Amino acid sequence: MPKTIYKEEQRFRNPGLLALFALMTLLLCYRIGIELINGATTFDVVVTALIAIAIGFCWYGVYQTRLKIKINRKHLKVKMKGLIGRRLKLRTDKMTCCDFVDVSPSARWSGLFANPSSDFRSIDFGGRRGLFVEMEDGRSYFIGSDDLFERQHEKPFQILGQAS
Repeated sequence: MPKTIYKEEQRFRNPGLLALFALMTLLLCYRIGIELINGATTFDVVVTALIAIAIGFCWYGVYQTRLKIKINRKHLKVKMKGLIGRRLKLRTDKMTCCDFVDVSPSARWSGLFANPSSDFRSIDFGGRRGLFVEMEDGRSYFIGSDDLFERQHEKPFQILGQAS
């Protein structure tokens, strides 16, 4: 079993989205209060129940979403859990480029890393620092992790930076 160099688990933390869900929850409570005071028809109760289920599903999705990053000498593994599950296992001997990058906020959506002939994927929770990996077959990945970026000068990570 390969020795683990790095292991991290991130939770989804987007303040704008959480504020939106909190606002929707407050509006749902207001709607329930109005229905209790004024009386409600069967249709109103059904619509309110469907809205409550949808909001509950959104909260569940936010709290269950996780990003796990695990690095050893042979593989870089990324696993996204939650409503959108995804696994990625990259072999370190198949990497042509492996660099730690700090992307400016304006360049984040500009296509800085995306070569039109490559298959580019960004796997992160909104961070702008992390690991940029290019594979032999032309695929490229940005794996966002502030903690991984901060620890780039530690000895085991210098081996990763010299992939090719």
